[in-house]
Amino acid sequence: MENFIFNPLFDKKPAGANTPNTPITYTLRVSKFINVNGVYLCMHRDGECDRRTPMEKVISADPRYYQYVAEINFESVGHYWYHFEVEGDNFVKLIRSENLDVVESFADSDYLQLIYSTPSVSDENIRKGIIYHVFVDRFNRSGEVIPREPLNLVNDWEMPVEKEYDLNNERVNRNCYGGNLQGVIDKIPYFKKLNVSTLYLSPIFEANSSHKYNIADYSKVDSMFGDEDKLVELISKCKKNKISVILDGVFNHTGSDSIYFNKENRYKSIGAYQSQTSPYFNWYDFGNYPYEYSTWWGIKSLPQTNENSGFFDYIAGENGILEKYMNLGLLGFRLDVVDELSNNFMKAICRKIKDVNKKGFVVGEVWEDASSKIAYDERKEYFLGGNLDSVTNYPMKNAILEFVKWGNTQNFVNTINMIKDQYPTSIQNNLMNIIDTHDTVRALTYLGAPDFMSEYEDYRLTEDERVDAINYLKMATLLQYTIMGIPTVFYGDEVGMEGTKDPYCRGTYPWGHEDLTMLEWYEKLGNLRNNDVLTDGEMNIKFAEDGVLIYERVKGDQKVFVAVNRGHEEVDFTVARSMKNYFTGENISGNVNLKPNSYLLLVD
Repeated sequence: MENFIFNPLFDKKPAGANTPNTPITYTLRVSKFINVNGVYLCMHRDGECDRRTPMEKVISADPRYYQYVAEINFESVGHYWYHFEVEGDNFVKLIRSENLDVVESFADSDYLQLIYSTPSVSDENIRKGIIYHVFVDRFNRSGEVIPREPLNLVNDWEMPVEKEYDLNNERVNRNCYGGNLQGVIDKIPYFKKLNVSTLYLSPIFEANSSHKYNIADYSKVDSMFGDEDKLVELISKCKKNKISVILDGVFNHTGSDSIYFNKENRYKSIGAYQSQTSPYFNWYDFGNYPYEYSTWWGIKSLPQTNENSGFFDYIAGENGILEKYMNLGLLGFRLDVVDELSNNFMKAICRKIKDVNKKGFVVGEVWEDASSKIAYDERKEYFLGGNLDSVTNYPMKNAILEFVKWGNTQNFVNTINMIKDQYPTSIQNNLMNIIDTHDTVRALTYLGAPDFMSEYEDYRLTEDERVDAINYLKMATLLQYTIMGIPTVFYGDEVGMEGTKDPYCRGTYPWGHEDLTMLEWYEKLGNLRNNDVLTDGEMNIKFAEDGVLIYERVKGDQKVFVAVNRGHEEVDFTVARSMKNYFTGENISGNVNLKPNSYLLLVD
């Protein structure tokens, strides 16, 4: 028997993040067998001192515990941290959080209470389908593609990607396969079969690489992809098919080979590297000019931009880059390395996007818990209101893959609980739920490869490994498509593409060589997203133990029921009412047996 019990999902009402002027009640259960003189709720806002509130003792229905209750009414938005102090004759016990477990001594952190203003309105249609991530150069090539210096055009679409080095033995990414915007347009019927509601394009602005994260000119669509008219055509034709388009916004750094920096003297402009009289000079921070300058993670080809300069207005100001592209009909942007943008710059970006489209969608690339992250000595305000609509859900990606590969149920539960407790409901339902990206190992490879496989080598699965990996990928995507948030598919996963880390995860889509069985699976899951329960239904974990996960999504009388067994034993459970097996159409109720390495999806 635990002496102290507090779980914010059940002992805090209303649960989760809340808006100002919402009274919130906190209840700590304390064993009746402990002599207690006083119980206190200790809370402080970032940068402020603790506010110590006595908790009132009330009678509990549980004969083992007394309940101690306190109510707080938060008047302003912010991050608030709290714990409990229990005073006895000879002790003071601090009750703190650690992955929502009961902790009877000092722990790593207090609980978080997030208070946020009314969230921005975002287009709810995106929840009715999936987000599909296209790495443009590698997705589909259509028509003539004219190469330009310093890029190389690879004419063999099926040639494997490889690491590229220049004469200084530094990594470069100059081999382009010719994927372009017309190629994306040609595949709109394909997106419809997958039930794509949002098309997310990797950077399309002019840049001297295949990946385009080293922007050379924000004002132009890269000529190897097409031009601005082609982008407008893509947006227009997608819209006619009820598909929105978002772009990758890279606003923390540019390329050194750009009109702004011009280190390679490729452009007619006077770049910051060439002269301190350049109009772009104060966009960057120099040391020993021009040889020393701030870079993104020490990469000399990616000079970091200075927000406190004309760059701020160039991007987020009147008639700036954001306004220019949003006016073409975009739904919004995914903000690359948003952690490295200041709160001030991030808010300006979000505000400009919403000014053009009040239902615009802004996603931040965040690899950790985004609710309270500190980066560069600044508490990030992603969820306090008027900011991001969503983040890349890397914590959930890791939890899904660890469960499917290793049977780790606890991390899955902890991650779901963290999101439910600390993320506003609107963010929960908008989360960009990934299982891999252009920066990670492909999910199929991760799930099937041996443990000793180096993430940086071009490992290919054996036939037996691939058979197992496909089954595991089905489990992973079943979870991805049914938890709160929006499933996000990295191009080619749906047809069984493999790949270790960059550049091997960025191969060309295997047109004509697809795994059609996997494609059928993804199409079936895509249709599932039309179920209203999955857009904003409550998620309740019913069982999580010994490699077995059982949970349900509920909205009113509707329900979706999910069970996955990655344990070593069969598991028996009961389905309370008759529901349909989504994959076989069979009606199921009563006692159910689930064998190891199998799954069940039931719908009303």
